[in-house]
Amino acid sequence: MDEIALRTLGREMLDDCRVANEAFIKARDRFARGDEVGYEACAHHLSRMFNGIEQMGLRVAKAFENNIDDEQGWHTGLLKRLGLEITGVRPALLPAELKLPLHELKGFRHLIVHAYELELDPAKLQLLLGYAARVAEKLEPLALQFIRKVADEQGLKN
Repeated sequence: MDEIALRTLGREMLDDCRVANEAFIKARDRFARGDEVGYEACAHHLSRMFNGIEQMGLRVAKAFENNIDDEQGWHTGLLKRLGLEITGVRPALLPAELKLPLHELKGFRHLIVHAYELELDPAKLQLLLGYAARVAEKLEPLALQFIRKVADEQGLKN
């Protein structure tokens, strides 16, 4: 990877972080309404948040591993892959402590996307918002740390 590609990836990752964090804030604010419309909006924005995180992961996988398996289960496989350091290729992006929160957000996004009939449980939404908060506070620092490590390992300016 050259410096321009790394700077581009870094900028795209930070933009994905911004989108994910804005979606989290909207989800939290909509939940605070305390009514069915607010809960539905919260669910939508939690799904958007995970979409932003997944988009960032896809960028990393495409930039370094140059392929994404396009088969069932790739969403889970992507999260696992991003938790791995690939020696000589790239550092890990996601720490083990975010495995559960991200898995729960991924599962919820799947439910929202594929639900035919759904009644949202405010207690479950509150739990998911807690997971989302844990991810949101760490997302941008993790992206910045990842780019710094790549630059250091490859002898590039960032």
